[in-house]
Amino acid sequence: MTEKPTILVTGYGAWAVAENNPAAQVAARLAQEEFECCNLVTAELDVDTNALQDNVNYLLDEHQPDGWIGLGVSRSAVIKPEMVGINWRHFGVPDATGARLQATPIVENGPAAYNATLPCAEMVENLRANHIPAMLSFSAGTHLCNQLIYVLGHTTKTRGIPLKSGFVHIPQSPENIAEKCGVSDGFASMDLAISTRAVRICVQVLAAELAA
Repeated sequence: MTEKPTILVTGYGAWAVAENNPAAQVAARLAQEEFECCNLVTAELDVDTNALQDNVNYLLDEHQPDGWIGLGVSRSAVIKPEMVGINWRHFGVPDATGARLQATPIVENGPAAYNATLPCAEMVENLRANHIPAMLSFSAGTHLCNQLIYVLGHTTKTRGIPLKSGFVHIPQSPENIAEKCGVSDGFASMDLAISTRAVRICVQVLAAELAA
């Protein structure tokens, strides 16, 4: 690849678990930065299970990215690049539209799973080298975070699009935890500045792989 790769970072927006979602906040912060390693594009995704496929198709056509890092929030204390997305939607919490699917395939008769194609292990290695807690994850749950991995894998395969794609979970923000004090006692959080630095590192690792 002779030109700088285009990398798309998407952050999920408001829903029941995070009305002010740190995933969207981190994506918005990165949109204000200049990256020498890539052309960075960011977008906020609705937490809408039934609109996700159309939104993915639109962003692929609009930006034609070489890489896609999806962002979402988790209860974990660490940054977690996700390794795999499975073909199930099973919601303990409704999406932003109120949909609460149970044991429903993402793609009827689709493959059981798609592996993420991001350099997840290298991301974790670089994050730890920069003193940011991180670990590989082999379960992205059964909500829209998992769904995005699967939809990206299925869409790029069926459309023949060369794309490095996957998902990174970031912790809740301290502000969100503070607002729910007493309701979410013991939940972990990470300052938005650190989460932003972590995703910046993930972008740089992905850009290096794409350039190679």
